[in-house]
Amino acid sequence: MNNILNNMKPPKLATILKRWTFGRTSNGMKFQKGFTLVETLVSLVILTVVLIPILNLSDSITRVNASLQDNLIAAGLAQEGLEVVRAIRDTNWFNSRAFDSGLNDGTYQIEWNSNTLLSLNGNPVLKLDNGRYNYSTGTSTKFSRAITITKINTGELKIVSAVTWTSRGSINKSIDAELHLFNWK
Repeated sequence: MNNILNNMKPPKLATILKRWTFGRTSNGMKFQKGFTLVETLVSLVILTVVLIPILNLSDSITRVNASLQDNLIAAGLAQEGLEVVRAIRDTNWFNSRAFDSGLNDGTYQIEWNSNTLLSLNGNPVLKLDNGRYNYSTGTSTKFSRAITITKINTGELKIVSAVTWTSRGSINKSIDAELHLFNWK
């Protein structure tokens, strides 16, 4: 056995290279390197057909998200307007005044920290300052708020807080919240 192994010579490099088929298939044809023009065009069409709906969906989701965000902010501002009027009513009771003192029929503007109603002059936009909306300082927003008070009878007030804004350039939107305050004390 040792004799057989000793008589074996390693193959020469030329023999090894002949056995390998560089750049050829087993039947002798050359490999095609790269893509043909048709393959490239087909792949671009497939890529376009897949990407366009995905981009449209992404754009739609972004628009819906912005619209929902505006609706949520407007609903919060409308609710805040009602709560400020309710706080004025409660303060009236606390100070032994009539429940509707200072809450006369009319349309008003109101800020989060108001203890009185301000006459509505036009329809000014609210400004955002450190997370709070007001009419005096901060960055102007697209939202306007009007509080309308209607005396139903001597013991009941109807309060409507209307928030309006312009969405997507020219679409006017609004959210109204209504509250009835009673002289139950």
